[in-house]
Parts: sequence; structure tokens; C-alpha cells
Amino acid sequence: MDYITREQPGKALQEFNNAIALEPNLFSAYYNRAIALANLKQPQEALKDMNYVIANVPNHAMAYYNRGIIHENLGEPTLAIQDYSHAINLQPDLLEAYHYRGIVRYGMKDLDGALADYEKAISLGLKSSALFFNRGVIFHQKGQLSNAIESYTRSIQIDPSNAKAYYNRAISKLVVDNYKEALEDLEISKRLGYPKAAEVISQYYH
Repeated sequence: MDYITREQPGKALQEFNNAIALEPNLFSAYYNRAIALANLKQPQEALKDMNYVIANVPNHAMAYYNRGIIHENLGEPTLAIQDYSHAINLQPDLLEAYHYRGIVRYGMKDLDGALADYEKAISLGLKSSALFFNRGVIFHQKGQLSNAIESYTRSIQIDPSNAKAYYNRAISKLVVDNYKEALEDLEISKRLGYPKAAEVISQYYH
């Protein structure tokens, strides 16, 4: 586990291989090896290990959650949603599972389902710049611009270096004709290195 936390999945993989060789039924080693394999961009091998864990420890919420991520990375959104849902059933306060399920639902054009998941994650206390940014995107698409602006603001408060959040907030402000504040956001986004910000400034302000 120490190698995983220090972001050395290759060394972690060797440690877990050694552990499994010594104790073939050590399910925690298969679980952690699956995560190491996923970090090494070997999703098919990771999936085999996570399937083995779930087959033997069927109430392992985090195994379902992480298998959901693997399925998502493999381009299998329906299976990913099933796994995130199973993880939530086993552990209803698993905040990130709601967020990740929401991301997959958004990708499948289920805006209401995605928004419900984001709201649930927020209500449980998840403080993530990406989460509030994603919620802002949905509010904007639904035409709820004040809610979108508020969500992008929350995203920026958590991560003031989020250039795309400033940009998206500017776009929402442009739609409601708040050109002055939109320009301020675009200037910040541009300084943070987001290229589209300069394009919009050139288009609307020159």
C-alpha cells in the first residue's frame, strides 16, 4: 500500500505479486493489485483481479466502486453505473461513487440523473472543484444560469487555479449580459493559460 500512496504502482505491483505467491487467498492483495494495475493502464488485468475479489467478498463496496472506474475506463458505461450503484447500496455514504456515477450518467445524456448524483454527493459533504464544475455545466445546459454561476463560483473557491471554471462562469455571465464581470473572469482564465478565453475576449470585446 505504501508504494501506491507514493504513486509507484510498478513497485506496488511486485509487492502484491509476492504477497499472492505466499498466500494465494489473500483477497486484499488482489484488490490492491487491481488498483496498481489500473494505475499502470492495464484495465483488463485489473478487471480480472477485481472480479476475483467481488466473487469472494461480495459485500466489498470499494471493490465495486473501483471496478466501476475500470469499466468506465474501458468504455463500458452501463456496467460502470451498475457497479457504482451496487457500491452505493452497500455503503450509502460513499461520496465519490455518486460523483463518478453522475459523470457517467452525464456522458449518457442523463442530465437529471447526473444532477441528482452531484447534489447527493454535495449533500453528503464532498468538497471537490470538479464536482461543482460538473454541476455548473448541467445547470448551464438546463438554462439555470444563476445556479450555474453559483456552482462555478464554488468550484473556483475550492481550486482558484481552475482556469476552465473561470471561463465557463464567464460564458454563463455573457448569456445574462453581465459583460463586465464576464471580462474579469475571461482575463483570469487567460492568465491561467486557458486558450479559449483569449478567443472570446477577441470576439466580444474588440
